[in-house]
Amino acid sequence: MRLLTPYGLGGIAVLFASSGPERDRLIACLRDARNRALLTTPLAPPRRGALWIEGTLFDEVLVVDRRDGLELHVHGSPRLLDELALRFGPWEPSVSSPAESLLMAAMSVAQLDLALEQSAYDFAAFLAALQREPLAQQKISLAAALLRSCVARALVVPHRLVLAGRQNAGKSTLFNRLLFSERALTGSLPGLTRDPLREVTCLEGYPYELVDVAGAGEAIDSIDAKAQARARAEQAAGELLIVVDGSLGPTDQDRALWSPQAVVVVSKADLPPAAWPEDFPVDLRVACADPASAGRVRAALGAVLQKRRRLPVAGVIFGPAALSEEQWCSLRAAAGAAGLDSA
Repeated sequence: MRLLTPYGLGGIAVLFASSGPERDRLIACLRDARNRALLTTPLAPPRRGALWIEGTLFDEVLVVDRRDGLELHVHGSPRLLDELALRFGPWEPSVSSPAESLLMAAMSVAQLDLALEQSAYDFAAFLAALQREPLAQQKISLAAALLRSCVARALVVPHRLVLAGRQNAGKSTLFNRLLFSERALTGSLPGLTRDPLREVTCLEGYPYELVDVAGAGEAIDSIDAKAQARARAEQAAGELLIVVDGSLGPTDQDRALWSPQAVVVVSKADLPPAAWPEDFPVDLRVACADPASAGRVRAALGAVLQKRRRLPVAGVIFGPAALSEEQWCSLRAAAGAAGLDSA
């Protein structure tokens, strides 16, 4: 059976069982509202039903019977899909290229534009054609492809960004605004964030994996101590976005986190500001208390990150590029063989 929609958190997942035994096996698990076998015929209108497996109700579904097989719309929870994969076998790949995969999973207009552009290219054929060029032209073409691919990969692979800082600095509120969602608990009580929270979003077209972790501060018990240990582990493995309470200014804890690579965001810009030391640089000041600020905050931080990473405006890149790790390795190998440094 094939999974036609991207795997991950989503409202609906669409599965497809081809004609024959696979279709029959799936139909045997479908029931109508009266718990009778669900009768369906090709090209009949879509029907609501229920998916029962081994006497257990798995999900309410929408069934679309097509000429070439059965299409099943289920809720898109990864846990549900994992359970179905255990019973019906691993999902068959439903896409044939990284560009098609990106086309299905695009989270922004920029990613969609890139996917549509790259769908017009055959990357393997592009590399093969390069081998027939004179060495001097090969180097020029490969250097250009490497540059395009660096931008393409920035548009495909989420950049990991860990929100760090002391307790009650406003990390979780910023996290929520960047997601347009109340994903993290917020409030005046310190230590509300215990386990790291991870979500992927797009800022100015580029994807980011945002990680909200426990704030630095006094550990009042073993639970706090473990939460802060997990936070330190996350901070060691990603780029830091240090959130500093603008009404208090940077603390020793903030200074301990800082490095030239870190992005410093001053929160609570709607409150009277504290005196700010000249030796602690600031990349952005935000006020996040009002949920209506989400669009402005996202745009402002996205612009800062885009400039910091030296990325162009997100979108098409005007030529074939490596989208997957396999394609990237092939491009780097070709560059190395031509005498180019592809590090």
